[in-house]
Amino acid sequence: MRTQLISLFFLFCFTRPSLAQERPVYAFKIFQFSVAPGLGTNGLHPGGYINGFSLNLTSGYSAANHVLEVSGISNLHTEYAKGLQIAGLFNLTGGNAFAGMKPKEVKKKVNSGFEANLEGLQISGMANVVITNAFGGQITAGANYVKGGVFGLQLAGLANVVGKYGFGVQLAGLYNSVVGSYDGIQLASLFNYTGARLQGLQLGGVNKVKTIEGPKSFNYSGYSGVQLGLVNLAKKMNGLQIGLINFGGEMQGTQIGLINFFRSGKTANTLDGTPIGLLNISNAAEVLVYVDELFFTNYQLNTGTIKNGRKLDAVKWKYIQNGLIFGFNPAFLRDDGPSWALGYGFYKKIFNRSATPVLNEVRFVSGGLEFLHYNEGPGLDDKLNLISRVKASAGARLHPKLSNVYVFGGLSYSVLISRTPVSISPGILNDSHVSSDIARQRWAGGHVGVMIH
Repeated sequence: MRTQLISLFFLFCFTRPSLAQERPVYAFKIFQFSVAPGLGTNGLHPGGYINGFSLNLTSGYSAANHVLEVSGISNLHTEYAKGLQIAGLFNLTGGNAFAGMKPKEVKKKVNSGFEANLEGLQISGMANVVITNAFGGQITAGANYVKGGVFGLQLAGLANVVGKYGFGVQLAGLYNSVVGSYDGIQLASLFNYTGARLQGLQLGGVNKVKTIEGPKSFNYSGYSGVQLGLVNLAKKMNGLQIGLINFGGEMQGTQIGLINFFRSGKTANTLDGTPIGLLNISNAAEVLVYVDELFFTNYQLNTGTIKNGRKLDAVKWKYIQNGLIFGFNPAFLRDDGPSWALGYGFYKKIFNRSATPVLNEVRFVSGGLEFLHYNEGPGLDDKLNLISRVKASAGARLHPKLSNVYVFGGLSYSVLISRTPVSISPGILNDSHVSSDIARQRWAGGHVGVMIH
């Protein structure tokens, strides 16, 4: 009588009733021991038992386990699992749940509300598998797989795979994959994938997601997504991408990388994002040729985006641009040979806006920052010769019929930091200073040129 009361107590404490389905009636055992399935204290039919504690020398087989189960090789449950599972090779929750059933019978069982869930922690040497949902954690040296949703931690030496959606943290030696949406963190050395919306972080060699929402989203929920990797890919990116190469799709977020690929968004009356990179492959590019106080010829390629291209009430066009700069002085202009510089600039440019095509974008103003490495002679100087410059420009269309050609001019203020004294500044507001092994020069300058927009 006492044993029966204890069994009923454990069954009440660790079994969650379900109104959506009627599970088969199973016998409950507080503790079971087996050498192998069918060779243990639960007899020849261990699948008819729900156990509280289980110890299996090789493999364990039961309808469910509640508190603790330890097996040398594997653990398999047909109904569900709770508590802690430890197996030398693998844990399987929901195995044989549809054994011997026809497709119609399987469908009926699923539609009745059957779920083979994990509520606890699985630890194994090779694999953890749950055929419905996992609430808790999975840790393995191999792979974790959840056919439904996961709510918690997945830690794997090789891979984590989720068949529907997830909330929590995925850490894998090779890759993480979630077919649906994911709210949380994915970290892998090789590849992270989310098939729907990401709200959280992807950190890996290659990161791919369908949608990243963010503050610029039309229906912003207060949560955003971030991708950090060598290559980042998204079909719609309203969060943040940081990588060597970024593919943003419809981009209303921020991209930081060497090369950024993106398209303008489609939602009316919303702003586009901000690309920061050496090259930005999209809908806005221009070429500039000009002369300034340092170089006889400067060539510049600007790439970027129109921030407010879909704003119906905008009175001006606002551009965000990144520039690649090459300045050159031929040898005949200098006694000691040619000089040149390579640099990068970041600009904000504003054009006028008009409903009349011939009056649209006829003039502009811009401002930005530039950073150039100065070199004397034909080769690249490995010494520190860094020019930092603040620049402001204004321009206008050259002729009404030349809608893409502009003349412009402007002013700048530059600072040169160098290891050895290099005299390059003109005499306008010139200031020089040498401290220990660092030389500094400051000066004002100007520029004038032609732009194809």
